[in-house]
Amino acid sequence: MGNLPSGTVTFLFTDIEGSTKLAQSLGDKWETLRARHHEILKSAIESNNGYVFQIIGDAFCAAFHRADDALKAAIRSQTKLHKENWSETPIKVRMGIHTGKADIQPNGQYQGYLAMSRLQRVMSIAHGGQTLLSNACAELLRNELPEGITLLDLKEHRLKGLLNLEHLWQIVAPELPCDFPPLASLNDIPGNLPAQLTSFIGREKEIEEVKKELSEHRLVTLTGSGGTGKTRLSLQVAADVLDSFPNGTWFIELAPLSDPDLIPKAIFNTMGLVEQRGISVLQALQEYLGERKVLLVLDNCEHLIEACAKIANELLIHSSELKILASSREALGVLGEVSWRVPSLSLPDTKHLPDPEELSQYESVQLFIERASLLNPHYEVNKDNAPALAQICFRLGGIPLAIELAAARIKALSVDQINARLDNRFRLLTGGVRTALPRQQTLRAMIDWSYNLLSEQERILLRRLAVFVGGWSLEAAEAVCSGEGLNKDEILDLMSNLVNKSLISTEEIAGEVRYHRLETIRQYAREKFLDTDEVESIRDRHAQYYLEFAEQAEPEVRGQNQVIWLDHLEEELDNLRSALEWLQHRDAESFLKMGSAPWRFWHIRHIEEGIGWISKALESTEDMHSKTRSIALVRFANILMNNGDLEQAEVIANQALELGREVNNEPTIAEALIIAGNIEGGFRSNQEVGVKLLEQGLNLSRKNGIHWLTAIALLFRGRWENADDSAANKTTLEEGLKEARLSGDKRLISYVLGQLSANSIMYGDPTHAKELVLEALALCQKINDKRLAIVLHNDLVRIGIFEEDFEYASEHAIRSMDMARSQNDKEMIFMSEHAMGLLHWAQGNTLRFFEHAQAGLDIAREQTNPLNLADALQYYVHALIDKGKTTRARSAAREHLLLCKDTNTHSRYYDSLELVAVLALVDQQYANCARFMAVREKLSTPSSSFYQLPFVLRLGESYITEARETLGEEAFNKAWDEGQAMTVEEAIEYALEETSL
Repeated sequence: MGNLPSGTVTFLFTDIEGSTKLAQSLGDKWETLRARHHEILKSAIESNNGYVFQIIGDAFCAAFHRADDALKAAIRSQTKLHKENWSETPIKVRMGIHTGKADIQPNGQYQGYLAMSRLQRVMSIAHGGQTLLSNACAELLRNELPEGITLLDLKEHRLKGLLNLEHLWQIVAPELPCDFPPLASLNDIPGNLPAQLTSFIGREKEIEEVKKELSEHRLVTLTGSGGTGKTRLSLQVAADVLDSFPNGTWFIELAPLSDPDLIPKAIFNTMGLVEQRGISVLQALQEYLGERKVLLVLDNCEHLIEACAKIANELLIHSSELKILASSREALGVLGEVSWRVPSLSLPDTKHLPDPEELSQYESVQLFIERASLLNPHYEVNKDNAPALAQICFRLGGIPLAIELAAARIKALSVDQINARLDNRFRLLTGGVRTALPRQQTLRAMIDWSYNLLSEQERILLRRLAVFVGGWSLEAAEAVCSGEGLNKDEILDLMSNLVNKSLISTEEIAGEVRYHRLETIRQYAREKFLDTDEVESIRDRHAQYYLEFAEQAEPEVRGQNQVIWLDHLEEELDNLRSALEWLQHRDAESFLKMGSAPWRFWHIRHIEEGIGWISKALESTEDMHSKTRSIALVRFANILMNNGDLEQAEVIANQALELGREVNNEPTIAEALIIAGNIEGGFRSNQEVGVKLLEQGLNLSRKNGIHWLTAIALLFRGRWENADDSAANKTTLEEGLKEARLSGDKRLISYVLGQLSANSIMYGDPTHAKELVLEALALCQKINDKRLAIVLHNDLVRIGIFEEDFEYASEHAIRSMDMARSQNDKEMIFMSEHAMGLLHWAQGNTLRFFEHAQAGLDIAREQTNPLNLADALQYYVHALIDKGKTTRARSAAREHLLLCKDTNTHSRYYDSLELVAVLALVDQQYANCARFMAVREKLSTPSSSFYQLPFVLRLGESYITEARETLGEEAFNKAWDEGQAMTVEEAIEYALEETSL
């Protein structure tokens, strides 16, 4: 099967005539006869270079590289079947052969719906013993027929599901019957479904859904914006159900009509009816339709919507068997009508593109390729043009007409050039088929058609909605778009009208409706908007609305509804960006407020972008001495500290402190002191200065009754102050928990509980630690905070490792990783990789430890947080040593040393010294191992439960033991004393020398 033909393929489809009835009448004999049938077909096909790629019951599907091989296989099969002794019940097989385009997919299945569906319909109208050829196949064979074989011209036939007539031919062979009854086609059914010069792409699911609706309801209206393919879909559905309407299927094109009174006349004339004296055309129609099974396809009803609704209603009431399939930008509004919105064609994910050969599985791409190939037969998708092709389809929103117009440029432009020019799409996408309706010849004309049908108030709203980017809420539209001609209480009805007219769409997210529109519609509306004199006033209102929204979100993102508000901010991100761009050159103070208000959102979801916006806002307000600037500075210091940029965070915190004192903003002063105190005491190991700063900030936060800030101050102090005094440390954290409970913030309470848990691990009480984490996790689940839940699951991993309950640790490691990946949260994935790696390290699984250490390092390098990178390098060095890759380990350890030195992060020197100590041990430099471990011992015990894990403690002790035993007591003590005599800075410089390559 590895040689299955692909590209241009000739297919042979077969099935047994009346097989169901035969199976019922023959009983047990049927399986024997069917087996013989299978044997004959399989032998004939394979002996003629064919491949049977599917057998469904008694139906064979075979593929051939050459049409003449398929012909020979069919003749041989029919001859064998005809001569076989079937006893009293001969088996007669109908066959069809067609040549068309089909490609093999990676799963081994054919992608070639058009070719295979056409052949299925050709084969299905044949009689037992008869073999039919499509015209495409007959043309290939006409001059290559075997001796004695001829083709009988059966003329054109209408087939179910095909709009175009198919010219069919019958194989005539000397030993086979050649006289058969007329083909069971649909030629006798009246109608006027127009033939199409291009193939219908995709929409299999949509066709089935619309057919189902039409089978159950008498009026189905296909709605959607211009160019979405409503007409083509309605024609395809009508072709598929042709045999259900023996009295006719009629296509009525209403676009050329401007007078609603002409609609009945258009239907009447299309059906070829003769007017009767004394009754109106509508009455004559009603009388003719009566109980006849007829399908009317009313196309383009939007400009005559009321008249179409009235006529459809009248006809349906008086004609019991009539069904109507309409297409319109909006529903007709008739009782019993089903409104079915036509979606855009399926689109590829431009961020995760499949291989070029798989790209055509998306309908939008398939349409572009199909239409481009008609103009440029040599066009093909490859790895170089696939990204641009996907971008074109994505940016055009899967609108069929827009994609066809883009493909029409393939003769003059490359795919990359077309993509580059889409910003000016209304000039680019012109020059459609001259025979198409005028509005279908350019993208602008298509949307002009819809725009001109709107009321004046609907036009005003559509223009003003162009100010929104990415989507909006009803509240936003009411706040921004009302005034100067639109009342606030009108907005809902007007937006509903635009939804009904398919110019905007809705999406329900977490119980709230958001509004969107295709990018093409937005660009059109934006052009109209920019032509008005209200651009400044509308953009000002838009910016003011999103400034208030960002300020409203700030305390919420700090609180127990953090996840909900983070998602709200994410939904509005494009609007926030647009408002920031507008305010940047219009209102410096508002720009500063808006840039800094969502700082927690920036840190969690878009760290680099947030730092960029706040930096720009602070630069533009350097001369401002205000409370606003002091607040922005302390927020910026926070985001920098949390991102590991301690140097800059300290500078900004001091600026916030100075300005806060100048403008007498005590909450800002308190927060700036707490940030500075944490950096000095927690990261710089300057405890005396850190304690002093923290105490000042703590007193101010208490004075102002800011419980959450008081809790954070106590949390910072509890992490590193009194590290050797477990009672004092615990007291500080419990006081912080009390303040967190007073704040009522469940998220903060959960976070402090997690810190108390880490404290319990540090001092050897895993049972209490687990109780605290489980309490915190229960609170997280109540507020649906998945991010903090991931952190807490990782805490449980460490507790499991501490207790050497690896099954328990593994359960929570897997859960945290699954949650992090489902959220696509890089920082949390990093933490989960860290925990998973730690678990495998503890179990001695060197390979898995290395895999997770490498994955964690890769993520850390993508981010901008040097503290995460330092942690990742620490694990990576150990993983490399375990794998015996000492050269790479030495390089990574040196990177760790330089990173800690460059960022002045004294708290990570403890890790650095451990890394160079174990490398010295590996290199059999036992004296250096002793020196580095001695300097490490001088540092205060790190406030990390990692170093209290039993296997980590054993590792550290083993380094010293091995060095002592190898050197001997005297030499070991000498090296140890030399290390004790070094300053930390001297040890780091010495370590850098030792790790240089």
